[in-house]
Amino acid sequence: MSKKILIMAGGTGGHIFPALSIAKELTKRGAIVQWLGGRDSMESDLVPSYNIKFHGVFTSGIRGKKLLFILRALLFLIFGFIQTLALFLKYRPNAVIGMGGYASGIGGLVAKIFFVPLFIHEQNTIPGSTNKLLSKISTLNFQAFDHSFDERVQVITTGNPILFSPHPKKPPTEVKNVLILGGSLGAKKINEIIPMIKSPVNIWHQTGKNHFDEVKSFYSRSGHPQAKIDSFISNMEDAYAWADLVICRAGAMTVSELIASNTIAILIPFPYAIDNHQTINAQYLSKQEAGILIDEKDLTPDAIDDEISQLSKEKLKKLSKNLGLLKVQYPERLIADYLLN
Repeated sequence: MSKKILIMAGGTGGHIFPALSIAKELTKRGAIVQWLGGRDSMESDLVPSYNIKFHGVFTSGIRGKKLLFILRALLFLIFGFIQTLALFLKYRPNAVIGMGGYASGIGGLVAKIFFVPLFIHEQNTIPGSTNKLLSKISTLNFQAFDHSFDERVQVITTGNPILFSPHPKKPPTEVKNVLILGGSLGAKKINEIIPMIKSPVNIWHQTGKNHFDEVKSFYSRSGHPQAKIDSFISNMEDAYAWADLVICRAGAMTVSELIASNTIAILIPFPYAIDNHQTINAQYLSKQEAGILIDEKDLTPDAIDDEISQLSKEKLKKLSKNLGLLKVQYPERLIADYLLN
């Protein structure tokens, strides 16, 4: 009889996309997969497009809110808890995995009430509030990066599952092709600074959907009028294979894609991320000489040109080798093994 797995994830692409990779692997092995997430959320639109049955419940954040919003949020969470209880009674999953987000927190507590094996996966170097709490009551915890969870909980480092299969790649001998990733919504300062660099390189720039016209205008007045500009790149495996160097933010999934595709990067963390987790993500690579970290306050065209000029054949080879040492093969398969066994 096929095992029934409930995936609990939502709020951001960083939670959702690795969960979709796990869902794809579980389905391939014959498991029945359903999804618990927030109503009217990113996952409520995205998950059904992958032919996964989606259950949307009331959720709301509490952290950093004013009293009136906290009371409203608590009411939503109570409704969400009742909805989740009903789902467990109807679906009766054999195991659940939480990836983060408020629906994951509610579902994790209900899983313990029903004695359903609870697994947690943390995508960042610093666990989010939900995963930090659930890790203390879970059956087993998965972490993308070493030393994310408290050493007192049971944990396995799996890496982050990604949705594409990277092309095989050798270390570059010089920097010719530079890929700029501003994220799905863009990164304003990166978009403003990069068109002004003087390094003689080919540029492929993902601007984010809100900044395409603005960045196109920047390049028309720059020394790189032939730069390729896209608001969104769908074929990331080709983009990483093309790039000798990536300049990007330091979200957990971006860092994981860099490791999986063995792509060297200059990382510019978003300075206002919760718990400063993007800086910690970037430091995970830079401290192991597998990436280059520049704080946004220090980001200038000269700073980028200087870093590119220092990327000799020997340094590129060293960075590439160190990236390879961080790679975990097939995270989604490893996680699926535990969920199904």
